[in-house]
Amino acid sequence: MRSHEEILEWYRGSGLRPYLNVLSDTYKRLFESELMEILVQRYPKQKNGDIIFRFPRFFFIAYPKKKQS
Repeated sequence: MRSHEEILEWYRGSGLRPYLNVLSDTYKRLFESELMEILVQRYPKQKNGDIIFRFPRFFFIAYPKKKQS
């Protein structure tokens, strides 16, 4: 793929739908931001700028953050 954003967009159209559908806009942005950090770590850009994106299963657990006192 050409960018990490393309990878996230691919996930939005498939496996993330059930999770994103139940989150508020604020939590969607937070969740996707954290997910983007993971994608950048796990899928480094190659010398030519592309990202080798194999299609392994992507396992994660989504839960709301606890409010800080």
